[in-house]
Amino acid sequence: MTGLARSKTLPGDLATRPPGLASARAALTNGASVVDLVGEGWRRTNAAAQDGVFIAIAEETSVLAEARRIDERRAGGVFLPLDGLTFSVKDNVHVAGFPTTASCEAIRILPEESAYAVARLQAAGAVVVAKNTLDQFATGLNGTRSAEPLCRNAVDSDYIPGGSSSGSAVAVARGLTSFSIGTDTGGSGRVPAACNGIVGVKPTLGLVSGRGLLYNSRLFDTLSVFALDTADAYEILAVMAGHDPHDPYSREDADAVETHAVSAGRMILATPRADQLSFFGDSRAEAAFAADLAALRAAGYTLEEVDFTPFEAAGKLLFDSAFIAERLIEYGAVIEASPEMVHPAVRAAIEPGARYSAQQAFEAIYRLESLKRQVACVFREHDALVLPTTPTIFTIAEMLAEPTSRNAAMGRYTYFANPLDLCAASVPGTGRSDGLPSALSILARATGDAVVHGVARSFEAAVRSRLTETGPDCVRDRPLGIVR
Repeated sequence: MTGLARSKTLPGDLATRPPGLASARAALTNGASVVDLVGEGWRRTNAAAQDGVFIAIAEETSVLAEARRIDERRAGGVFLPLDGLTFSVKDNVHVAGFPTTASCEAIRILPEESAYAVARLQAAGAVVVAKNTLDQFATGLNGTRSAEPLCRNAVDSDYIPGGSSSGSAVAVARGLTSFSIGTDTGGSGRVPAACNGIVGVKPTLGLVSGRGLLYNSRLFDTLSVFALDTADAYEILAVMAGHDPHDPYSREDADAVETHAVSAGRMILATPRADQLSFFGDSRAEAAFAADLAALRAAGYTLEEVDFTPFEAAGKLLFDSAFIAERLIEYGAVIEASPEMVHPAVRAAIEPGARYSAQQAFEAIYRLESLKRQVACVFREHDALVLPTTPTIFTIAEMLAEPTSRNAAMGRYTYFANPLDLCAASVPGTGRSDGLPSALSILARATGDAVVHGVARSFEAAVRSRLTETGPDCVRDRPLGIVR
């Protein structure tokens, strides 16, 4: 089979979108080959080559050669968990055979090795078919800080796709790849998932090695997973996770951190006080969040309001303190040498880092530690925190008109997670009345990934149940991830 020839052995649904884990395994059991599945995945990816989703796409011959090697291995009786799956990788993460640019050709690196986490996925049978577009230097939460053609929202192309992992989210939401890998510093793995109606998982810091990543912040960066549902996302995370002795920020206990969903039991969930929530005048987003909380209550969770102030304060430190100076380590020389190749909004975000003193850096560290102590009190009394992933969603035209303030608005409920060392997942919610997706963020303390997974799975099931009860009309404009 060539990448452009549709296999006769694939069921109809797999011939129109790459499979998730369960459907890939079923197809392979029923006689499809890895060449069939991977070839179809590459065909769909290549068909979208001009849509702003991908920066680079693998050669068909190399992708199919890898698929044949996997088929030969399987013929010898060796089966791996991700056999038959295609995935794409955000272009600030190294993949051998692809250049790494972070959406800036002035950087262009030709890595000899894939990032540690990517290599683990490849070793488990998944095949990389492309590198994804992103907000340049992974600095932005909207997806418009990249070269033309802009990556567009998978649900409504007039809207932003979210960022900075814009292409990674859209590739999954449009069914171009089985899953994808992004990064998350201030919400880059959760915001685009929310904007496109799919699952985005941001693990505990250090659970997944960052080796092979162009860093914004070695303190706060993590790789993230995009998938159609929580089951796939967390199984993929389990493959990526693990201690890397060559990454000084890898958790030594990473191999022991549980990611399988824990039973819901009688969990108590925190949510911000109603008077502290802002949806920037978006009544549809506000109504969707109310419906999401109702779904959690129906699933048996107890919800209690808590003070959002320390979370918001920690989020502001990410860009409004000396912590922003850390981005100059990776990108400062490029900005100085080739300013014309750096997006104006990205320069405006990073250049202020040069103005902070060492004293101010220590003051930011002290302030953050104080806020961590305050937040710890919340998690001593509550199993997880739930809140909207984004307060609203803007059109591309609106974002381009006010690129700074509206980008900051998108991070209101995500900026704080990594500075406070929380794990998180964004899960599609009950949907907005205008057909755009809504999403709920679930957060827990470090190493609480299994708790987040458990709540996410229960919420996902509750949303599915509500969609089944209300019928298909309410989801006709949404991606299929939550109802497939």
